[in-house]
Amino acid sequence: MIKNRTFMMGLGSGLVIGAVLLQLMWIGQGTAASETQELTKEQLMAAAEALDMQVVEGSDELMTAEQWEEKRLGESEEGDDPAQKTGTDKPEAPQQPEKPEAGVDKKQESTPKVTDPAKPKTPAKAEAPIKVNIPAGNNLSNVANSLLRAGVIDNKQAFINKATEKKINTMIQSGTYSFTAGESYNSIITKITAKPSN
Repeated sequence: MIKNRTFMMGLGSGLVIGAVLLQLMWIGQGTAASETQELTKEQLMAAAEALDMQVVEGSDELMTAEQWEEKRLGESEEGDDPAQKTGTDKPEAPQQPEKPEAGVDKKQESTPKVTDPAKPKTPAKAEAPIKVNIPAGNNLSNVANSLLRAGVIDNKQAFINKATEKKINTMIQSGTYSFTAGESYNSIITKITAKPSN
């Protein structure tokens, strides 16, 4: 009798827990669906780009890499001449090189011409380092504004997206850092998440 009672209690508990989890799942799906309906096309494309994805129209034909390869091979196996498909003429046979005349001195032909070496170019001035101070308590947006004003980066949102992707929001260190104009985002992120050497 205890075996049946334990089995029934377990079965009842499992049904209740399953029903609660199912309700939570439905609530979660409803929230996600309403969030995606509120995005504009530009926001959706920006979000997809941040995730290294693409947004395509419903009418676009989607194929896997294997399907593209099969399609490409299928076209080339039809036996059509590629020159005829594109409407271009077949190339002519290459011309044969002319034979040297018998009266020309072979020594003159084989002697290479000597030219003066080009003058070396003077190296461009090394760009002066750009100093940026990051006070304690600055968030990622404030840091991006400081870098943009100093001329280290040229796109604030792209920098914020890259930094967010690397999850450095809470790892930014305060201090004065030295950068160069156009420095890569990865290099900047590495510097601002480590204690400055100054």
